[in-house]
Parts: sequence; C-alpha cells; structure tokens
Amino acid sequence: MAADVETVIVRNDIAELPAVYAALEAFAGTVGLTDAVRRTLLLVVEELFSNTVSYGYPDGGKDEIEVSAALGPDHVELTLADRALPFDSSAPPAGPAEVDDLDAMGIGGLGLFLVHQFADTVVTERTGGVNRTRVLLPTRPD
Repeated sequence: MAADVETVIVRNDIAELPAVYAALEAFAGTVGLTDAVRRTLLLVVEELFSNTVSYGYPDGGKDEIEVSAALGPDHVELTLADRALPFDSSAPPAGPAEVDDLDAMGIGGLGLFLVHQFADTVVTERTGGVNRTRVLLPTRPD
C-alpha cells in the first residue's frame, strides 16, 4: 500500500475510535500533515464515526466501518464506508442559532455543520447497501 494512503477497518463501536485515531495519526506523520490539518482530520472523523455508530445501527447490529485517508495534491480525502442506515451527510445543515446562553443551545447538528465548515467537499453515496462518505479537507491555507 502506498505511503500516502491509510486504511483501517474497525467494529461499529465507539470504543474503536482510538484505533481510528491511531491509524490517522500514523498517516498524518507519514505524509507530513501540519498540526492544524491533523487536528481537523481527527475532529471530522470523530464526528462522522460517532454519528454513524450512534444513529446508524438502532437495532445494535454488528458491522465494520472502513476509514481511509489519502493525500492528494492539495487535499486529504477522508472516506468512511459502512452498512448503517442510509444517511446523506452531503447537505450542510443550517448553522447554529444565535443564543445568549450556551446552556440554552440545543443538542445536535453542530458537529455535521462543523464538518461542512472545515471541508471543501462532503459527498455521500449509497450503493449496494453501503454508505460511502467522502470528505475533502484542504491541506493549504486559503
């Protein structure tokens, strides 16, 4: 496998997140990502992975989630593939409403909103019962 690609396959269990982090940390070190891009990559994968595990398997079924990162000329391409319930992450959710008190802010939606803020592209496709979400994160500052 090329040094500019890393893939890990884990159980659909939030306890597997450290294994995903370890694989992406190794990838970031190998390809020389800046600390800011590395942190963004980890934040985005945490949001997408935890949403998939938390909401994609309401019956608690066992599955595997494949997480891949590949380095392009000016992007990191993060891909998650699973057989969870269909969910399209492509459409950016509305931003959070302005609130005077953070405690009054509702729960939910902020994570996917942030994924779209960090990413140049978020695309989800479902083929043959498999969800494949592809996120392009810029590696160069604007």
